[in-house]
Amino acid sequence: MSARVGIISEDNQKKHGMVLPFQPLSITFDDISYRVDMPQEMKAQGVPEERLELLKGVSGAFRPGVLTALMGISGAGKTTLMDVLAGRKTGGYVEGTITISGYPKNQESFARIAGYCEQTDIHSPHVTVYESL
Repeated sequence: MSARVGIISEDNQKKHGMVLPFQPLSITFDDISYRVDMPQEMKAQGVPEERLELLKGVSGAFRPGVLTALMGISGAGKTTLMDVLAGRKTGGYVEGTITISGYPKNQESFARIAGYCEQTDIHSPHVTVYESL
């Protein structure tokens, strides 16, 4: 399925646009929590909890055609949240609800339809965003 993006003129005719080879989807997430086993170093310092909570009750949405900024101080959990949403966190304990256009997220399907471009500066300035993904 493809989607057409363009500008609608006053007479409802598309003036120009491009055909995108995909169906735009939304991602919503509700009450996301992510915990990992407490590091031994912290246990040795007397921390009694068994698990360290890295994300607590995070909710939001990414909608097609809407630029969304995920902002916060260093260490706030921005990358951790994106890794959890993308299914890149294989260890630890994830709780909450993630939906793709209203349907529960299935990681196998999601991995086939989604691209993830990391924040590290290993990307070449000579390739497009599409080529990087």
